[in-house]
Amino acid sequence: MRTIAEPQLQIRTTRPVARSRGDLRILDVRDDLSRVTRSNGEIVGYVDRVQVAGDVAYRARRYVATERRFIELPNVWSVDDAVDCLRW
Repeated sequence: MRTIAEPQLQIRTTRPVARSRGDLRILDVRDDLSRVTRSNGEIVGYVDRVQVAGDVAYRARRYVATERRFIELPNVWSVDDAVDCLRW
């Protein structure tokens, strides 16, 4: 009798999938994109990795729920700085 094994789902990441900074929760959506939410689940915005002058920078986009759109904030050189842009 032959048995068929169920496929195993293996998620391999080089960094944590979810983390927090202050009162915000950061969830990695892709390798180059993270969603930033409040503890109640409200979306604050997104932080993504961009190439600037041959180097890596980070761009924060704040979500404005009343207008249903994103406001792009200036590029910064640190992912922590990009998240801090969304905190204030």
